[in-house]
Amino acid sequence: MVRTVALVGHAQSGKTTLAEALLYRTGGKEKMGSVEEGTTTTDYTPEAKLHKTTVRTGVIPLFYRAHQIFLLDAPGYGDFVGEIRGALEAADAALVAVSAESGVQVGTERAWTVAERLGLARMVVVTKLDKGGDYYALLEDLRATLGPILPVDLPLYEGKRWVGLMDILHQKAYRYEAGQEVEVPFPEGERERAEAFRKEVLEAIIETDETLLEKYLEGDEVTGEALERAFHEAVRRGLLYPVALASGATLIGTLPLLDLILEALPSPAERFGEGPALAKVFKVQVDPFMGQVAYLRLYRGRLAPGEALESEGGPVRFPHLYVPRGKELLEVPAAEAGYILGLPKAETLHRGMVLWQGRRPESEEVPFARLPDPNVVVALRPKGKDEAKLGEALRKLLEEDPSLKLTRQEETGEILLWGHGELHLATAKERLSDYGVEVEFTPPKVPYRETIKKVAEGQGKYKKQTGGHGQYGDVWLRLEPASEYSFEWRITGGVIPSKYQEAIEKGILEAAKKGVLAGYPVMGFKAIVYNGSYHEVDSSDLAFQIAASMAFKKVMELASPTLLEPIYTLKVLVPQDRVGDVLSDLQARRGRILGMEQDGALAELRAEVPLAEVLEYHRALQSLTGGAGAYTLEFSHYQEVPPQLAQKIVEERRRESA
Repeated sequence: MVRTVALVGHAQSGKTTLAEALLYRTGGKEKMGSVEEGTTTTDYTPEAKLHKTTVRTGVIPLFYRAHQIFLLDAPGYGDFVGEIRGALEAADAALVAVSAESGVQVGTERAWTVAERLGLARMVVVTKLDKGGDYYALLEDLRATLGPILPVDLPLYEGKRWVGLMDILHQKAYRYEAGQEVEVPFPEGERERAEAFRKEVLEAIIETDETLLEKYLEGDEVTGEALERAFHEAVRRGLLYPVALASGATLIGTLPLLDLILEALPSPAERFGEGPALAKVFKVQVDPFMGQVAYLRLYRGRLAPGEALESEGGPVRFPHLYVPRGKELLEVPAAEAGYILGLPKAETLHRGMVLWQGRRPESEEVPFARLPDPNVVVALRPKGKDEAKLGEALRKLLEEDPSLKLTRQEETGEILLWGHGELHLATAKERLSDYGVEVEFTPPKVPYRETIKKVAEGQGKYKKQTGGHGQYGDVWLRLEPASEYSFEWRITGGVIPSKYQEAIEKGILEAAKKGVLAGYPVMGFKAIVYNGSYHEVDSSDLAFQIAASMAFKKVMELASPTLLEPIYTLKVLVPQDRVGDVLSDLQARRGRILGMEQDGALAELRAEVPLAEVLEYHRALQSLTGGAGAYTLEFSHYQEVPPQLAQKIVEERRRESA
């Protein structure tokens, strides 16, 4: 039996330590590693060790009770959304870690929502109860936020010290001594509460199965295999979400957690059925020794060494089969549905590629989680003489992490790198350094625009006499404010031949690339050419292009030019107790509040804010919410800059250009 599970949740919820403990308890490692010391199996990259947090999904294969479990330890910071969503695409179920200390946070809900959209079975593991926290209050928060949760474990205390758990589904209690389970009776003082929870759990399971519900209502006891099957089906179908207790630090609940994974979560066959091999690349990583390594999930079918799968790019051969364990690739004799495989020297494979045997699969057969647009941007430039190597380094970076986005700002000439947070961009910079390219980041320049506020008209005349043919073009132009650019030719009587119309419009558009206020592109105007004159010998396309450009600049000066700034729609997800602070900060940033919705333990605020005020909003939100907030940005429109600010921007721009 195979289980493939993505371990997700908010940062600092103890996922990596728990994964390390599970590897240790199942005999895969003689000694547990430490996040602080940089010795865990999944946090093996230089960036993970430096920042002491997971930045790339790590794979841990566990062999337990003759079953194979693949655990994908995903990052907790929303910065690494590409890694998180890749792990969920590769899994059949999500194990969502929630710290008893911190409770439900933004990362909890985001991971849960993506898992829900992918149709994954879900369960919760409450961690860090040894650090404190109220387990029963947390259950209420989980109910309010996530839905029909099913607490199958209750904590066992001695005084105020957490020492074990009560498995109310199987009516067993475990006390932990030196990390080992010792089965003990339910404490007398907890029997009543445990029985009340057990009744609640049984009834919740029975209500999902009509046959069992009928039997139960008739007064028959429901236990044994029938109850276990109903429990498994309810979890598989997403009707119930079990809540377990476990601690990587103390090892409490680690093996019972694996028992629950095997009992409750679906197998690959239950999710994808039987059939020929079907796989997908859910991440790639460049390794200095193995080249580009592609990580694949085999959704169904079997593979043997030497076999090949089809892809859009042609056949992909597997001379050997490797299962990843952290940075290692362990050779295996065969692979079956549910396996996670690592293919070295896979330069032709990319994240999202589908591989198959037999007929080409339909798109809906393969899990897909869309990557959101990144919202934190920096201007990037190479240091020293690294410019020649920059292109190849950026190609590798984007191949590894497609959640990053690279653009070029036409007005400023800046190369812009977009990421999902400060840590995301910091690790991207470190990764470029690994490729041998040093870069520096600076805040990007705001792409302001210029427009006009009133109608104006005037003449642009270009006349130049030299030896031989001269140059002559005469254009009378009217500019009107408009929602978008348009051009109208109102010439009558042949005062300008229509053959010059294209050159005149070209001159207007060329002049509009740099407005008269501060040299920003001009938008929101209608250009009307209504009069002019020409010379049969000296007129030319170039002369009329220059004349039109002159007319535009002159008329724009008369049309009450003004400065525009980009406005973005900002959505902020924050804990309820931080809403007031965030609202005050947004108003100080010239934000216009659009609304607020409650979402379980969190609130979503919507506002329109000038881009200039949120270029480094990630830092402010981190400070305001203690890292518990998240946001998205989406371009909305341009609007006029307040006069006092506009004057300052224009003066600064002119000083830069001087």
